[in-house]
Amino acid sequence: MIKPHLHFLLAVPAGWLIKTLEIFVLALCLVMAMYDPVSGYEVDISTSISSDSITVGDKFLFTNTIEGFEHYKIDPIPIEEQLGDATVLSDIFRIPDEKQGTVSFACTLAIYKPGGFEIPPLEFNITDSLGNTIEVSGQSILVTVYSVLPDDTSGIEIADIKEPMKLRGPIWPYIIIPLAIVLIVLSIILSRKYFRKKTDVPVLPPRPPWEIAYEKLDRLKAERHTEFGRLKMYYFNLSLIIREYIEARYEFPAAEYTTYELGNADKLKEIEGGLYSRLFALFNRADLAKFAKFHPDVADADSDMKFAYDFVSKTIPVIESAETEDEKLEVAVE
Repeated sequence: MIKPHLHFLLAVPAGWLIKTLEIFVLALCLVMAMYDPVSGYEVDISTSISSDSITVGDKFLFTNTIEGFEHYKIDPIPIEEQLGDATVLSDIFRIPDEKQGTVSFACTLAIYKPGGFEIPPLEFNITDSLGNTIEVSGQSILVTVYSVLPDDTSGIEIADIKEPMKLRGPIWPYIIIPLAIVLIVLSIILSRKYFRKKTDVPVLPPRPPWEIAYEKLDRLKAERHTEFGRLKMYYFNLSLIIREYIEARYEFPAAEYTTYELGNADKLKEIEGGLYSRLFALFNRADLAKFAKFHPDVADADSDMKFAYDFVSKTIPVIESAETEDEKLEVAVE
């Protein structure tokens, strides 16, 4: 005898039950695929330097490349003034991905003594979609720093330090005479200030930052750096002009910020999305040209100059005249 609560299952076609089970399994697989915890993977970080031959005081780019985690949130942990025996000359910045499936970060270093040195890797926080975070670091790298002196220094003559020069006669004239000269100069300056009539000097209003930016861009364009292959100098000046304009326009020290710090500035996040992404594409290309010996195309350089003019013109604040505000007030009263 079949139990009453099984009558319903026997009445349902077998094909419908199989389809329902397939949909359930597919949905379960989809949910499991979306949940990709970062803690379940081994992170592979490779380190490299931008030059094969380094002498004392040379600047070089120290790069850490993470493979297979381009879809996760990766935050480099800030470093102090020293990274092992190397002096840190810049903050950590992200390098545009040259190889698919990798994320690269770098900073500029220098070592000021010859010999072999071990540079520790950078450290990172990797966060998955559910907020789980792990701290990872790669392997250290050995760097050989060569001296600027030749191997054989036997023929180099180094002069001895001279002995202190002895003063002739008593010491008091060397003290009294300069003191008297200082007192005479001060008395002349104070007397001129006292007897000079005060005049009101008109104070000119400060020039708008966009006018200054236009003049600097015109001057940079006239120097024709791109025509003569001086792309590093060109991008250094172009990036500085835009940063100084942002500093004056949005009132924060943008010229002192790194590209990574500018990306976290709240005032820049108010800029329209297209301008914002194009702005940081220019900054990243400038960083590569300045620090990574990257040679951009002349077409990209010309395009970045056109964008700089466009960025300044589209971020000029709109100031309504007092007459327009009065008209709005009259309309509101009526």
